[in-house]
Amino acid sequence: MEKSKYFLLATAMLTLASCFSDEGNYDYDAPLVINVEGIEKSYSVSPTGDILQINPVIKPAGRDYDCFWTVTSASATWGDKVDTISRSQNLEYKINLDMGAYKLRFNAKDRLTGVFSYTEYDLSVTTDMETGWWILKTIDGNTDIDFFSNEKAKPDVIMNANGQRLNGEALNVDYTSNFWKFNADKQTDERVSAVFVASKGDIAALDYFTGRIISNYDQLFVDAPAKHEVRGMFTGPSDTHVYVDGHIYTMYHSKYSIYNQFVIKALGDYDIAPQHHAAGSLPLLFNRANSSFCSVSRTSSTIDYFKNSSPSPIQMNMDLEYIGGKTTASWTQGDMALALMKGKTDGKHYLLQLDGQPYTMDYNPIWDVKEMPADLGLYKAEHRALNQNNNIVYYSIGNVIYSCNLDNWEEAKADVTLADGEEITYMEYLKYAPYGYNETWFDYLVIATSKGDSYKLCLHPVAAGRIQPAQKTLEGKGKVQRACYMRQEDGYVYTSTLF
Repeated sequence: MEKSKYFLLATAMLTLASCFSDEGNYDYDAPLVINVEGIEKSYSVSPTGDILQINPVIKPAGRDYDCFWTVTSASATWGDKVDTISRSQNLEYKINLDMGAYKLRFNAKDRLTGVFSYTEYDLSVTTDMETGWWILKTIDGNTDIDFFSNEKAKPDVIMNANGQRLNGEALNVDYTSNFWKFNADKQTDERVSAVFVASKGDIAALDYFTGRIISNYDQLFVDAPAKHEVRGMFTGPSDTHVYVDGHIYTMYHSKYSIYNQFVIKALGDYDIAPQHHAAGSLPLLFNRANSSFCSVSRTSSTIDYFKNSSPSPIQMNMDLEYIGGKTTASWTQGDMALALMKGKTDGKHYLLQLDGQPYTMDYNPIWDVKEMPADLGLYKAEHRALNQNNNIVYYSIGNVIYSCNLDNWEEAKADVTLADGEEITYMEYLKYAPYGYNETWFDYLVIATSKGDSYKLCLHPVAAGRIQPAQKTLEGKGKVQRACYMRQEDGYVYTSTLF
């Protein structure tokens, strides 16, 4: 009871003391409040080559701040890890993130008081490579891709996305919507769109939307050829074939079954010519070892030969100098092929008309053989391109372009003028005509030139066989090997012709 009395007395004294004002001379400072300006509420960037630059303004000014930037998934909780991407006030960050939604945080701490502040912003990493031109080029002796959309140019996609180029000079490019890769986060295989790039010393499958390497040379083969000597790449009905270290390897592309390696090796002794025609069916190849037209498929482990009937595609005693594709209907692109051949014994030139989309080896794909005049400039050409709509072939000698009408053999100089010092490195007639998207169709004679360490790629419309002034010119560094237009429509990617 005595303890309770003392407690009540103490409480009363404290209450009484609180009724008197404190007249001491005290100076209270307002608490420091950090404000940040100069940062947008949201940003959208590409995962390939984009640099996010932000220069925030911190107030009050004139104070020393320790700053850092972090990024985390938009769906992250407080316990999830954040990545620090900069320890400076001004941000200059080369994007190294997968596509998705993120939270970007700017953190600032006043050194004197320790007051800390952070602000948060939306960051969207999305592709800007859905539609545009893929330019395969050689630069500094190695291979890279330049990408051009209507809005922007993205040079050196492979270097910017992966930190290095493919070894050796550029060779060819291909596309499939049915490449399978393993998703480590989901622990499952998923089907992705991939661009195959081949150089003379390397092969890689790139993610279509980012340019990142999905599979490199060693990963693409069950048993990778030790000698990285790539001589060719071409397509089949649902396949990609590569010619490496003297043998052709085949990868099947399936929408439902998991395939992501070259598993079939075509055995035998053969020497496949660099010229070929591949239009979504069995590829037309030419074996220089026995002067015969042949093909490969995923159902065979050897080089296959067509049926031997007249005019014979076997033991022809000829050399293949050029083969190009024609399109007789928009839904059968490359359904006809024309081949320029030279007899080994008589030295004469012959024009062969072939089925451009053979579906079986049990027949002869040669439809017609015609002897050609002896004095055509076409034979001296350094680059050739067949008009897909008629029998006109365009060719270059030096930096002059000509046309040759294969119906009457008339040749003429084309009305195309190149600047002094420009060297033609590539010519191809490209058609883009996906079914149901007629408003996007085009035909171009594509001509690439090189001068010094730079290139120009000119897209020339063709009217009634005559080359028109370039409708568009793309420019970059290096030398062009090939070009392909790719466009995503309703979730599916269509490409210009890749014969």
